[in-house]
Amino acid sequence: MSAESTKQNRAPFIASAVVVCIGLAAWIVQMVQGLQVTSLSNVYIWGFSVAVFYAMMACAAGLMALCGFSEFKGSVMDASERKLAMALAAPTMAAAGILIILDLGNPGAFLNLITSLNLTSFTVLDFWAVLLSIIVGIVYLSMLAKGTSNKTIGAIAMVVSVLVIAVEGIMMANNTSHSLWASGMSVTSFLVAAFTGGTALLAAIAPRHRNLFIAGLIAMAAVVLAETLTGLISGTDLARNLMLAIVAGPYAPYFWIGIIVGIAIPLYLAAKGKNLIAAAVCTVAGIICEKLWFILAGEAEVGLAYHHIGPDAEFYSTMLYIPSAVELCITAGSIALAVLAFLVIRDKVLAKSE
Repeated sequence: MSAESTKQNRAPFIASAVVVCIGLAAWIVQMVQGLQVTSLSNVYIWGFSVAVFYAMMACAAGLMALCGFSEFKGSVMDASERKLAMALAAPTMAAAGILIILDLGNPGAFLNLITSLNLTSFTVLDFWAVLLSIIVGIVYLSMLAKGTSNKTIGAIAMVVSVLVIAVEGIMMANNTSHSLWASGMSVTSFLVAAFTGGTALLAAIAPRHRNLFIAGLIAMAAVVLAETLTGLISGTDLARNLMLAIVAGPYAPYFWIGIIVGIAIPLYLAAKGKNLIAAAVCTVAGIICEKLWFILAGEAEVGLAYHHIGPDAEFYSTMLYIPSAVELCITAGSIALAVLAFLVIRDKVLAKSE
């Protein structure tokens, strides 16, 4: 191997490690100075980090479910593709879990969450569902590396993948004071995002499945269209104003990036059979934007409901959210951690098992 090719192989490792260090430094700043260094407020208590967490879990869980399904239908993935897929899915779920811990602000809040054992809280249930999915993902990956995977672990992987996404959707839908979230579409939206994200990553690994990827993109487009039209033709002023804020107000950039970058461009690339890795990256970015406008609009809805008439109406209907540099760095560090772990597993673990 030439010195030039060695440098090229090392570049992704080095770049990922650098971004991880930047993310760690940003988290230390947040720990020292508090959550005021983010763009979060009394209105926006969840932001970019939570949207990325949902997207990472959706894509990883969707891919793990497809891996499990391939244990029953081998044409979906062969053994080498299954290893590669789980090498991506397992660390992505683990990095997503780390990201949501960092988003809590301090380790104490995390300890309170895991020791409360309040199983009536969907937040607690979501934590345990995420933890279970990470454990199953690591076990499944270990079995694949040893060549001992079977239909049993495949079935468990499918069930756990669907469970964690369903719990996240139900957790959002359980917020009945937020009609945007409490809609029956929430669980459907989360499950479709997982299917789309999973098929996007599958197509990047196994391009022959681009038609399945296209089906996922069409399903996601249908869900977003249904959510949008339902809001725009709703019989209540609040619902219509909220959807107008999404498509033509402060959340419009995230909405249209999700449509154009996350659906239209990947559809074009997949239909042409070109650059499916770029198409998958665009789809993941689109899922992040879709979750971001969904979260932000749902949070602002409470203020808009109380102030949709009067001098404060414009404030709540036009209030912008732009992630801070600290929040962006923390989130980028978590994504880079998933990439770094994938590269290490692929090149240092799976390469030796073959």
